[in-house]
Amino acid sequence: MSTNAFCPVFDDDSPLVPPSLTEHSRKMKPAIRQVTERVFLAYGYADANSILLVGDDGVVVVDTTEDEIKARSILAEFRKITDKPIKALIYTHFHPDHIGGARGFVDQRDVDGGEVQVISHETLPDFVSLTMASGVAPILSLRNAYCFGAFLPIGAEGRINCGIGPDVVVRKASYLAPTRTFRESLDITVAGVRMHLLWVPSECEDEIVVWLPDWKVLCSAEVVQGECFPNLYAIRGTRYRDPRRWYKSLDVLREFPAEYLAPSHGRPVAGRKAVSELLTAYRDGIQYVYDQTLRLMNRGHTPDELAGLVNLPPHLANHPWLGEFYGSIANHVREIYQGELGFFQGDPTSLRATPPSLAAARLVALMGGRETVLTAARQALDSGDPQWAAELATLTIRLNILDMESRRLKARALREVGHSETAIQPRHWYMTAALELEGKLEKGATGGGNPDIAGLRPEVLLESLGPRLAAERTLDLHLVGAFEFTDVPATCGLEIRRGVAQFLPRRPERPDFAVRLERGFLADLLLGKLDPERQLEGLVLVEGREEDMRRFFSSFEAPDMTRVRLALR
Repeated sequence: MSTNAFCPVFDDDSPLVPPSLTEHSRKMKPAIRQVTERVFLAYGYADANSILLVGDDGVVVVDTTEDEIKARSILAEFRKITDKPIKALIYTHFHPDHIGGARGFVDQRDVDGGEVQVISHETLPDFVSLTMASGVAPILSLRNAYCFGAFLPIGAEGRINCGIGPDVVVRKASYLAPTRTFRESLDITVAGVRMHLLWVPSECEDEIVVWLPDWKVLCSAEVVQGECFPNLYAIRGTRYRDPRRWYKSLDVLREFPAEYLAPSHGRPVAGRKAVSELLTAYRDGIQYVYDQTLRLMNRGHTPDELAGLVNLPPHLANHPWLGEFYGSIANHVREIYQGELGFFQGDPTSLRATPPSLAAARLVALMGGRETVLTAARQALDSGDPQWAAELATLTIRLNILDMESRRLKARALREVGHSETAIQPRHWYMTAALELEGKLEKGATGGGNPDIAGLRPEVLLESLGPRLAAERTLDLHLVGAFEFTDVPATCGLEIRRGVAQFLPRRPERPDFAVRLERGFLADLLLGKLDPERQLEGLVLVEGREEDMRRFFSSFEAPDMTRVRLALR
């Protein structure tokens, strides 16, 4: 295992790890890499890079990594280069590995006092809020843990690396809200550093790059997503990432006369020819997968067929920045199908499909019963077809989710499939699913701490209660609540109306009850942290009946991850 104390990876030779994936880990040794006389890139200290721009009387930091502790380690290394004060932080997009270390670089007081600017695209704050308090936040948290191997140890059957960087373990995350935002572009000079910031939607809708015209350096954010094929779809769950927009944004980057590329993942690139070649190959890889998927869709191929048909040609597949180490092209083509056509593949039989458990029971009966199916699964595993073994074992698990013989068999099969996988997110998922099948995941585990959402805007917190409403219990209920917040100047409402919770941006005229509260109460309610016996402590009823208030809040469910079984579908 790597001796990287900042962000460990597994880089030993092992028959359980493809050699190309091991070699990918060996690239990730932590180092401060000098891009130019005034530009330095911290690589290998965290999943994401931080980039230091040294100005005349201060410095600018582009991206802050995912973790405050890692950020402090990077800052200590930057301080060996210069002791000039930080004048600005720039977030290239809203993902946690780019904003989570902010307080490791600067203090809130410096931001509040105007000594440090925090710059981003205008939509970043909304994306941060939506991510933290999203209606799918509970299940997305668990799926993230599966993708990034949060339940796995570092090792041959655990975490190898994060694909686009080393390990992504977060010990302490933080966030500083932007103080300056823009829509299309922003030309700004900070500490004598002249910068052109440009919106380039790609991996994220709020993605921006930083062009340094005086130094011919392009900070490419995640338009170039590290030394691997970009994640056109993340199996943890994302909205559609339009490949066409992505490669067109790369074409915008190709217009800059860049002599140096400083990415937010991966190592820097020097030389105008090398930068141009990389950007061209990267955009061609995306367009190739997108165009050929559409071409074969128009021939009538379904997503699972496409997964075996679309592959990069040799000149792209062998490119050092296009290896399948993060995502998987087989999964990307399925998402392109879904993004362009939706779930329906054309066979109307699927529109009212037999429920999976009932279909499994009928199939197992037709195949001769449980023992026959398990015998066939063992034979498939012994003959080198673990995928088919896993599919067969899934049928008997659907008959009885507590069938440990079937679960252990499927776990063995998934591990064997995972051993040959270079794309790190699917690999982690295979290994984690095996643990789940064996009953080795802690009950209710989510793979990470609760996000700090108490500082979000009240309207975001209130509106996020909608997906927590137990609709079946409120089909005959109509209650309107008014909320006056004591920690921020805000008053708004929420109306439960026969199975729907509608957010009201202003105080309702005739509420059934009104309460005063802090935002932290709603945050705890959303995160399921309130004790049911003391749930309404901290609320001050200023109008209406306590009975209505209690009935209102009892209509919302806390997230219950013990019911979610991702591997037992």
